[in-house]
Parts: sequence; structure tokens; C-alpha cells
Amino acid sequence: MVYLSIPQGLNLVKDRQCLQLWKAIYGPRQAPLAWYDRLKEWLVGTGFAVCIIDPCVFHKGGDCPVWLYIHVDDIAIFGTDTSYFKSEISREFAIKDIGPADLMLGVKVTHLPSGISLEQKHFTDSFLFSYGMQECRPVSTPLLPIENLSPSTKKEVIQLKELSVNYQSAIGRINYLSTATRPDLSHAVSSLSQFLENPGMRHWQSFLHVLQYVRGSPNLVYFTQETFTTVLPPIATLMGAMVRSQGIQ
Repeated sequence: MVYLSIPQGLNLVKDRQCLQLWKAIYGPRQAPLAWYDRLKEWLVGTGFAVCIIDPCVFHKGGDCPVWLYIHVDDIAIFGTDTSYFKSEISREFAIKDIGPADLMLGVKVTHLPSGISLEQKHFTDSFLFSYGMQECRPVSTPLLPIENLSPSTKKEVIQLKELSVNYQSAIGRINYLSTATRPDLSHAVSSLSQFLENPGMRHWQSFLHVLQYVRGSPNLVYFTQETFTTVLPPIATLMGAMVRSQGIQ
């Protein structure tokens, strides 16, 4: 519930009464959830299914399948023919079609004849600059092959504190890069994230090593084909996942 102080013009006792907000308006933190619930209700009612892993992803099958990626009131639509969906949603909500996406949540989207590429060169350039690593020496691996990270000693913790750097923020930023367009960084991020509570100088040096790797591959892009299989039968796009439960993989 949201309560408001009584504005001027209302004949109420201000020190004894207040107003209760009954509708989600722009601004309060409850508004995004109220909007999501409203949009979800309509989408599910028209045949869309909510993704189990990500509740902001919706999918509808059929002859012309459509995928929706939602960020608050911005919706990215993917499908062979999206005109029908645009027509349907415009009857329910006031929408603005701004055409093909070129930048979403810091990810640059490039539409190619054979598919779509995603990259974050602008983000990596800014990222490197913020840590003074824009001219650093590039390396070929995110972590050293012989890297064996372990808990910090008291001396290493003190050394890092003297630098006045925010280790948690640094790992958070590179984790965003990893999950968005750079899965090649995922192992390094996972390793460095184990020491968020009590990081030391060695962990910071390993983080800088990751930036050296990023410096050597700033234009690396994430590409997906237009279709899951190519024209040639022997060639196909392979996708998979690994699940580990109770020590069993």
C-alpha cells in the first residue's frame, strides 16, 4: 500500500488523515510490477507462454512463432512475421514502433542477411578506460593457465584496501559483460566471484588480467544464424546445456 500526505485544496485534517493510492502511477517502485502483471495477463491470455528461466521472456508457437524480450515497457519482438502481434497488442495498449532494434540494455544489435550479431565494444572501451587499462598489453587467455586462486592472506587484504578500489563492483561489471555477449569470460568471472567477501591483491591482479584479455578482443561479437540449420544437411548449429545436481553431472 502507498499512502500520500494531503495536498493543498482538500478539506481534510492533515495531522489525522492521509490518502491511500489505489492505482499504480509512474514513479513508485510498485508501478513496474503492476505493469508487468498487467502485460503478462494479456500475453498469456493471447496464447503466450512465460519462459521458466526468465519471466521477462515470452514465447508463442504455431506457424509463425514469436519471441518477446521485455524490459519494463520496452519489448523486443523476434519472429519470421511480427506484424500480426503488433496489430494485436496495439489494440490493447498504446504502443510506439521504433523499428529494428540497434541498441538494447547496452548491447549493440546488428542485423545481417544471415543472422544477428551482438556486441558491446562501446561498453568494453568504457570499462577498460575506467580502470586505466585502455592501453594495456593484451593477453590470449582470461586467466593464467596455472592460476590457482585461493583465499587471501591478511597482508593481501590490507594491500588491496590501500588501493581504494571496489572489487565487488568490478566483478559485477565484468559479469554483466560475460552474461550479455562474452561467454568466454564466464569461467574467469566464476572463479573471481568466489572471493567477493574478502578479496586480496592476487584477486585484483587476476581481474586486471581479465581486462588485458578483453583489451585483446574488444570486437568479439556474439552471432546467431537466421535459422537453426544451414542449407547444407551435414552442418547444423549445436546447442546444449550441462546440469549438475547433488554432485552428479
